[in-house]
Amino acid sequence: MPAVSTAARRRKRRARGGFIRFFLIVVRFIISPFVLFLDSFQAKKNLDRGWLFSFFLLTSLLMLMTGVGLLVVDRPTGKTLQMLADPSRNEEVLAGAFQPVITAINRYSLQNQLDPNLVYSIIKAESNFKAGAVSRAGARGLMQIMPEVWRQYSHSSCDGEHAYGDPCADPRNCIFNPEANIRVGTRYFRVLLDRYNGRADLALEAYNAGLTNVQPGFAPKFAETRSYVQKILAAWRELRRVSLAGQLRLSLSMQAGLKVLFGLSFLCWLILFWWANRKLFRD
Repeated sequence: MPAVSTAARRRKRRARGGFIRFFLIVVRFIISPFVLFLDSFQAKKNLDRGWLFSFFLLTSLLMLMTGVGLLVVDRPTGKTLQMLADPSRNEEVLAGAFQPVITAINRYSLQNQLDPNLVYSIIKAESNFKAGAVSRAGARGLMQIMPEVWRQYSHSSCDGEHAYGDPCADPRNCIFNPEANIRVGTRYFRVLLDRYNGRADLALEAYNAGLTNVQPGFAPKFAETRSYVQKILAAWRELRRVSLAGQLRLSLSMQAGLKVLFGLSFLCWLILFWWANRKLFRD
């Protein structure tokens, strides 16, 4: 027991000593610019090279971080501009990716160049996220896909006609399987968007009432469809507003951080210039 206790104490001392050494190294890096600046007023030219090494390492790290910042700072701004240029497209995924349905929405929305917020709004209006939902017209699953649409776009042995809970010939690619349903629904909606030149309102009208009931330039034929389109567009607009605001806040924060890094790098360069002018270039 005493031997074990002695070994444990030694390990603790080593760990504590390692932490202290690391802390002192970090402090040395941080204060190296001040040491260099103060040394510029000294007559002697015998500054410990360790301080110079720490200073150059700190400056290099700041420059590296500035360079990385320059590479990534435009990403949130680019996403914002993309959302404004093409409302139906957004590469900003929904939060809560640990949830299978959200994961599927993000994956297949991006795969089909759709805004995940739009797909989320469609599922909310169609089925309220009930995987076994079946409409009076026979639409099934989260995105309420009609069996004939399912057979055309799913390439699955599931015919899309069976009831929820009944045995399926292809359970993994069943019309009631949430991931499969979202995969087919997003693919079909992408086809509708392309058909109507990116007009989300017309694509939603066709998704709800069918292609034959859409008349561009006129209000939706059915009152239910008019309410459906307005409901989804309103929900999507609100989700987009939140997403845009988040991207803009992130972009502004990253730009502010980049300015700080650039300022620190430039300050270090000025200190080096001042030190070199005082210590190396004067007789």
